[in-house]
Order: sequence, then structure tokens, then C-alpha cells
Amino acid sequence: MKHYIENKTIIITGGSSGFGMEAARMLLEMGGRVVVTGRNLEKLQRAEAALGAGENLLAVQADATSTEDWKRLMDATLKRFAKLDVLINNHGEGGKIAPVEEMEDSDIEQTLSVNLASVAKGCREAIKVMKPNGRGHIVNVSSACAHHSWPNWSVYTAAKAGLVGLTRCIHLEMAQWGGKATTFIPGAARTGFCDASGIDGTWMEGFPGAEEFARTLVHCVDVPENSFIEEVSVWGTKQVKESLNPF
Repeated sequence: MKHYIENKTIIITGGSSGFGMEAARMLLEMGGRVVVTGRNLEKLQRAEAALGAGENLLAVQADATSTEDWKRLMDATLKRFAKLDVLINNHGEGGKIAPVEEMEDSDIEQTLSVNLASVAKGCREAIKVMKPNGRGHIVNVSSACAHHSWPNWSVYTAAKAGLVGLTRCIHLEMAQWGGKATTFIPGAARTGFCDASGIDGTWMEGFPGAEEFARTLVHCVDVPENSFIEEVSVWGTKQVKESLNPF
């Protein structure tokens, strides 16, 4: 089966763990040139060593909420690989998961900043680089929360639902000059998200890990230039069986 990854330059934010790191591994194996980012330098360096892809891999410490870091990331990518074909906005955080009346202003602002505003900033900076070449692809990683509701997840859900609308609109903007955009919507997976958000994750035993879902994320990129995936959802069978019927 033909692949469409070879020689493409792909930025993956949140690339030091979870979906991002596993997608980076697969894309490198398929001949892609991959730039991974993360806020934590030590964690990013460990990921870089584990991926071990030589000249086809670049690791750049960056905070996705910072416009200056986005600009520096674009400059580093162009200096190393001369072009940008794909941006995968995989970064994000749960923030405070609690009833809305228990959320401080800072909790709300942080959740929206990391999960929505920072993605808009990244799309803006990537489009500036892609548009002159008449081609480019952005994949935004949302969440099953975008289409389904759970108590205590209101602000996070608002951010992830916002990503769906953002992606659809920028696709129409990008299509005017040859670009495209996709939303990847994962259900619950064992990625370390629960630990980072201070949530009990024992209920996720038997759920898919990052590698299983990253296959679908990579497929969003591995499409011909004249095609795109608007939106794709992927679920663990155990989640659908035990805690949710999304159909």
C-alpha cells in the first residue's frame, strides 16, 4: 500500500509523550521528517533519545501558549528542513477537572489557553509558512468531550468543542489556496493524561494505549494531496461497552 509521508516535514506539538511521541515514531518509520516539541526540556530530551531518528528528527523546546515560541519553532523547522507540510496540534492538558462553580478565573483561563487559544496561535503561524507554497495540512487533536458530555468537564469540553469549530473554519480558509485541516477525536486512552490531571486512572485498565490510537492519528496525515479527512473519532471498545454508547 502506498504511503504519502515520505519527505514531508511534520511538526508534532506535545511530542514528548502519549499520542504525539507514538505518532512521531510511526511517521519517522514511514520516511517523514519530524519536529517534536514539548515544554519540559528533560522529558523532550528523553523522547528525542528514544526516537533516535538522526537527521530526520528535530526536538524543539516550546510552550504552545507563547506566540514567540511558535515563531521560534517555525524558524527552527525551516532552518533544518526548509519547509513545513503538516502541523499536528497534539498538545493540551486537563487542567482542573471540577464542577464549574469550583473553578477559579485562573483555572478557566488556563484550560482555555492551553487547549484552544494556543492551537489557534499555532494554526496562524503555520498557515503563514504554508500559504506561500500553496499547500499544507493541519491536524488538531480534540477529544470525545467535543461531542459528549460528562459532569465536571465543562470548561475542558468547551475548549475541545471549540477546536472542532476552529478546524472546520480554517479548513475552508486554507482550501482557498490549497491547504486542508482535519480534526482527530480520541476517546479515553492510557496516555498519562489522568496522572497529569490528578484523576484516578485505575478505571482505564484494558483501554487502548497511545500507540493504538496514534495509528489513526497518523492515518489522518497519510492521505493523497487531493484528499483529506474532515473528522475522525476513535474509541476503545471497552469504553463503549462499559461506560458510553456514542451511537
